[in-house]
Amino acid sequence: MNEAPSRSPNTVEKIVTLVAASPVSWEDAARRGVAEATKTIRDLSVAHVEKRDVLIVGGEVAVYRIRLSLAFRVDRMRPGLTPGAPDVEVTRWLIVANQTLGTGEVVAEIDRLNSHGPCEFHLLVPMTHSKSYARARRLSMLAADPVTGIPSEHLPGGADFLGPDTEGMEQAQKRLEAQLAKIAAASYAATGELGDPDPLRAIQAVLARASFDGIILSTLPAGASRLVRGDLPSRVRRITNLPVTYLPGAAPSEL
Repeated sequence: MNEAPSRSPNTVEKIVTLVAASPVSWEDAARRGVAEATKTIRDLSVAHVEKRDVLIVGGEVAVYRIRLSLAFRVDRMRPGLTPGAPDVEVTRWLIVANQTLGTGEVVAEIDRLNSHGPCEFHLLVPMTHSKSYARARRLSMLAADPVTGIPSEHLPGGADFLGPDTEGMEQAQKRLEAQLAKIAAASYAATGELGDPDPLRAIQAVLARASFDGIILSTLPAGASRLVRGDLPSRVRRITNLPVTYLPGAAPSEL
């Protein structure tokens, strides 16, 4: 008989609701929902099915949908390293970076935070466009429909006919994996994910699923970063009400 995992008597849990979908089955939809949730929810303990339904197209089931309530621990207490040792309190930090993810400034900040006590980190990499994709997108927005003469940016779908930026996604994934490996090698606890190309939307999506004690925001230098020109650090502070550490730095020469 399997025993339930032991939990601290001081545990505080939060409940969130999500809807997941699958073309295969409700079970597959549930698996997809839990897999997505665990990207940012470190202490997921229970997933309760609230509702199931299907979408029907042409008289046949096209999509299975399921609504789940997820319970996870939001307090900062973790079991001690040895049996019988008291629980320890950790702080959780959201690191938002892309091209500067592996720079010395970010690494030094991670070391500094850990020097003050146990920490957990979640790396969020907004999938900003690659140079080739951004160039193609700009050119496409200058084009016009040959029949109406309407600029493509004003047509339904705009410049989205270019499809996904595969190169940009691959670059972001490599940076994320490389940094997670570095943090793991230093025996620090970390998770990570790719997010919306708009950093503000990406941050809001993560904060809807998880809680943090502060945010570390790293960008290219002011002259090279559109994020700084848009005053992203101040906007993040306003919408999150969390401490934000801003780290401008040069992009790494290679992954």
